[in-house]
Amino acid sequence: MGVFYETLPPSLVTWLLEQKVFWIGSAPLAGDGHINVSPKGVSDKGGPFFGVIKERRPSSTATVTGKPTIQNGHSNGTADTDTENGNDNDKDKDKDIVIRKFWYMDLTGSGIETTSHLHEPGNGRITVMFNAFHGPPRILRIFGKGNVLEYGTREFNDIVSSQNINIIPGTRSIILVDIDQVGTSCGFSMPCYDFVGFRSTLNDFFEKKVADEKAGKRKTGIEVYWAHKNACSMDGLPGLQRGVKTGITEKVTPIKKMVGPTAPVKGPRRPRQAFTVGHLILVAILSFLSTAVVILFLLKLGVGGYRLNRALA
Repeated sequence: MGVFYETLPPSLVTWLLEQKVFWIGSAPLAGDGHINVSPKGVSDKGGPFFGVIKERRPSSTATVTGKPTIQNGHSNGTADTDTENGNDNDKDKDKDIVIRKFWYMDLTGSGIETTSHLHEPGNGRITVMFNAFHGPPRILRIFGKGNVLEYGTREFNDIVSSQNINIIPGTRSIILVDIDQVGTSCGFSMPCYDFVGFRSTLNDFFEKKVADEKAGKRKTGIEVYWAHKNACSMDGLPGLQRGVKTGITEKVTPIKKMVGPTAPVKGPRRPRQAFTVGHLILVAILSFLSTAVVILFLLKLGVGGYRLNRALA
């Protein structure tokens, strides 16, 4: 049976941090925009690649929450056993813990859908899903609002420092999720898989891109890659802000990501307004005309009544 929580239960953290793959779901606000699902994996280099931020619950006498504590998955996906060893003392400590934030390291790829959706004004919706591939079945979803902490910004540097993250070449941001709902479900239909090994292709590719950047080979470096591949989403929404700026200053044309009649033609897809300026003008005209008709009717009624009263007199 599915169960929902307002925050992430501490009892689920150890299992969550042991996972080596998870999925991210997001969508633009436009009704004809494309819903995106991205798989995320971990590596044997760098890390941790995702984690949660714990806070102390306010006590009955305290008014301020305690300092957030670090709780991350290591690069090999195991939990930090210093704070999650499963003994009774830890279970007692969990009663004083609240988890409202989840984060993950966003590595560079050819797509930039999630970042574009989170940057879109009025949007920010995101869903993170984990499921068990071995052991007892389980599916866990984290619903919330995501914030993109882009590489090179103060916010990015702060969370990398506070969460002891060893970023790897090609890291373009940390996605920080403010949790508003957590749901668990059975996962009885999910098959079982054995973990075989990590893939190094992505790491090797962007290690070279970063090395080229440092060597002054701008055209084959990661900044131009971000401008070409990560400046906009498939629906035309602005993507990685760093890539957008590089594209403008260095005149890098973003890659066209869609083909056919469904591709955006006149700029990015935006939500269709229920009422446009034309609708408001039409309402104003109709209101004016209806008011004028009522006034004329009342005036005519008043003159007719006056004449009738004179005749009767």
